[in-house]
Amino acid sequence: MNAPAKLVAFALVLGLAFGGAALAGAALDPTDPEETAVSHAGDDPRRAQTGHDDTPADPEHEGDEGRHGGGGPAAGGLAVSQAGYTLEPQRTFFEPGEPTGFSFLITDERGRPVRDEFEPEHERELHLIVVRRDTAIYQHVHPRKEADGTWSVELTLPESGVYRAYADFTIDGSGHTLATDLFVRGDFQPEPLPEPTTNDSDAGYDVELRVDGAMAKRERELTFAVSRAGQPAQNLEDYLGAKGHLVALRDGDLAYLHVHPTAGHDDQAEGHDHENEVSFAARFPSAGRYRLFLQFKTEGEIRTVAYTMEVPR
Repeated sequence: MNAPAKLVAFALVLGLAFGGAALAGAALDPTDPEETAVSHAGDDPRRAQTGHDDTPADPEHEGDEGRHGGGGPAAGGLAVSQAGYTLEPQRTFFEPGEPTGFSFLITDERGRPVRDEFEPEHERELHLIVVRRDTAIYQHVHPRKEADGTWSVELTLPESGVYRAYADFTIDGSGHTLATDLFVRGDFQPEPLPEPTTNDSDAGYDVELRVDGAMAKRERELTFAVSRAGQPAQNLEDYLGAKGHLVALRDGDLAYLHVHPTAGHDDQAEGHDHENEVSFAARFPSAGRYRLFLQFKTEGEIRTVAYTMEVPR
């Protein structure tokens, strides 16, 4: 092949190569919203409703329709910014055991403080959950909102370590959980996760956890039966509009599940006495261990019990 022919052939090869690249680039146009959008359903970072088509559901985004009256992924609290909202704390460092003011904003996608859009959920516009990362310390508090949208509360973090702070709120019928780490100075001696158990107690109240066939990605009922001195407790009081409040955290990444009581047992309609029990419908997004924190109210005081639960595949 002479030199001119070689040049023509080389030019043809280059043309084919660049043409193919251009076609591929057009198929994966980064400005195409169908290609660049993150796949999710709903605005709640914890839950996403599953459809009724033949596409398998994403296990991290399976439906949990009962949460805050809306859909969204089943586990959240893994990001400080999600679905157009951002948690902006004014401080993240604390001294152990010292009462300290903690203030923060929830801002929208344009950086503006959210003020009036919060919707009351379980008698509060925002719930703040603070848990040390080894889950040995747990607090549930309710900050006060100022006119400018600033939320403020006094926190006393009793021991050194890294804590996870979850802001749980509802806007336009969709629940959101944003989270950030808080740091307490000093020598941190983490405690191992307790072994799975179905019993815990607080202030003389014994609470048994009953679960019927727990399984990842499947909704199951969790029932907590409260007793005192071996007898069913008949003095459960309303707490945040219900007989109990349950938070579940996944071991490893502290993914957050916030579940709420079911309407009640069928036996209650038949006249059976279950005043000492509170049940929750929960969907665990993956197999593994979860730390459960149940709070209930008796004698005007909030009681807290905790469990480690093993969820199989």
